[in-house]
Amino acid sequence: MRRPQKGEWGYTDAHKRSQLLKTFLFFLIPIAIFVLGYVTTDTRRNYFTILAIVGCLPACKEMVNVLMFMKRRSMPEELYEEIERHAAKLTRAYELVLTTYEKNYPVHSLVIRGNEIAGYTTMKHTDLKPAQDHIVKMLKENGISGVHVHIFPDLKVYLDRVDALAEREPEEIPFTPDERYPGLNREQLIRQVVLSLSL
Repeated sequence: MRRPQKGEWGYTDAHKRSQLLKTFLFFLIPIAIFVLGYVTTDTRRNYFTILAIVGCLPACKEMVNVLMFMKRRSMPEELYEEIERHAAKLTRAYELVLTTYEKNYPVHSLVIRGNEIAGYTTMKHTDLKPAQDHIVKMLKENGISGVHVHIFPDLKVYLDRVDALAEREPEEIPFTPDERYPGLNREQLIRQVVLSLSL
């Protein structure tokens, strides 16, 4: 079975499992090196110990990744299926954690149609304008301007917006393909830029 990629439903749980396994293996290697050095020299004062300590650095980096994802879970399947029923015709992404310079914003679902991006989050009592402005700014820096971003903390309002966007005919917007992402159309490129802003 194919592992979900960033932007797909189920990514958070799959990523968390793979990071846990990776972290375990990354810590196992320096431990094995240390034990080998200790067994062969009967002392901790050897080059194997130095190598083991240095070998812990990548493991610690992976541990940070695990800790960042520890509190997060994939969105419930029923919610995913409900949004899919409304958004099937649109370019979409799921389970994002948008990073800005000040704060991280979990966005469960995001749809793109032309110059419009709509997102859904459960952060009901948070000012979402910085996240919206950050997406617009990053898109501009990647050569995509004129995009309007709205992130909704209310599921019904979000689904109404998704329905309205799905009924729209695709717009003919001038677009120069990006050499970094060959073969992507404008909406797919927007999705790719937004994914690059997400953990």
